[in-house]
Amino acid sequence: MSAQTPTGRLRALDHTDSQATFRVLLDALSRPGTVHRLPEGVVDVDVPAAVLVPLALADLEVDLAVLEPAGPDWAAALREATGARPAAPERADLVLALRPPRPDEIRGLRRGTPDRPDLACRLVLACDRIDTGAADGTGSAAHLDLSGPGVDGHAALAVSGVPLETLEALVAVNRRFPLGVDTYVVDTEGRVAGLPRSTAVRITSGAGTWAAAPTTAGRD
Repeated sequence: MSAQTPTGRLRALDHTDSQATFRVLLDALSRPGTVHRLPEGVVDVDVPAAVLVPLALADLEVDLAVLEPAGPDWAAALREATGARPAAPERADLVLALRPPRPDEIRGLRRGTPDRPDLACRLVLACDRIDTGAADGTGSAAHLDLSGPGVDGHAALAVSGVPLETLEALVAVNRRFPLGVDTYVVDTEGRVAGLPRSTAVRITSGAGTWAAAPTTAGRD
């Protein structure tokens, strides 16, 4: 079956693969700014690596939204494999973004309420590449400075392939902890980093005019 017709190409994860993936995701979210690797060989090589996250986290009780470019229908494949219920992004428990979300889509995601912050959605954000380390003045990656729980002082993370406007919107929705969106950033090689809503994120450099004024990221 071609990569353009993914329905039927995904399977529900067995207990071993599900637990191994969950442990990686838990570690990534509890240690912001560190880069981890999703288990290899769990999905076919031509399946986007980020798809493995909802395979591990989604089930019959999860409302799942998938933002994807025209062509492959990974939303249908994931529904078939996990039993997750289809939902609009603004109503979803879990959102898989295989294309960069627009800022308005980020702002529309569920952030929880003061008395029920657990109602916030989780976002899986696909990117080209993630790396640790501070900006070196080269390349087009957005460089993030992270601080807060789970971070020893400050940590630096570079994210390639996500528009700065998207990252700006994500920073903004997480400025009112405990409200916000917990995010897994997954690159094409299966590396994953966590950006929990408890983490303070500042953009230090990157392509485009937005990087010139990182303090504006807190405006909602």
